[in-house]
Amino acid sequence: GTAEYVRVFTTDNPDYYLKHSFDKTWSDYGVPYVDESCTVGASNNLVIYGHNMKNGTMFREILQYANKSYWQEHPMIRFDTLYEQGEYEVLSAFYDRVYYADENCFKFYRFIKAADKADYDNAIQNYKEKSLYDTGVTAEYGDKLITLVTCSYHKEHGRFVVVARQR
Repeated sequence: GTAEYVRVFTTDNPDYYLKHSFDKTWSDYGVPYVDESCTVGASNNLVIYGHNMKNGTMFREILQYANKSYWQEHPMIRFDTLYEQGEYEVLSAFYDRVYYADENCFKFYRFIKAADKADYDNAIQNYKEKSLYDTGVTAEYGDKLITLVTCSYHKEHGRFVVVARQR
């Protein structure tokens, strides 16, 4: 993708930026924000949430990764922080949902920091199994990931997810 957005979060009110712009004024668009559990530089995986707006703004363009042809044309995602500039290779794109607490399954939004190599490898395996197509990209324990998440209306509490590995 080519869109550029500020990605921010507030620890005391993590969903604040869903309905506020970067200058803190009310906005239906909000700005993409990093999950409150993530620490830039310390987390294996930065989970970034953004609205899917019908007018094509914000994270709507990541929905295009449902099409293999779009991924073939845009295999890289640029993600810069205050600390570094980064290029990420798309590893997986899939439809999922937010699960109930008692559902025993892999919850993509809970994978932030791997407990160990086995935990990391399990997450990568789940991403690959869920993916709509094989990107040929994988990740090794220690590789940094970003996960872009937006709403999807294929089912209740549906989400569309793109996972990418830092080059």
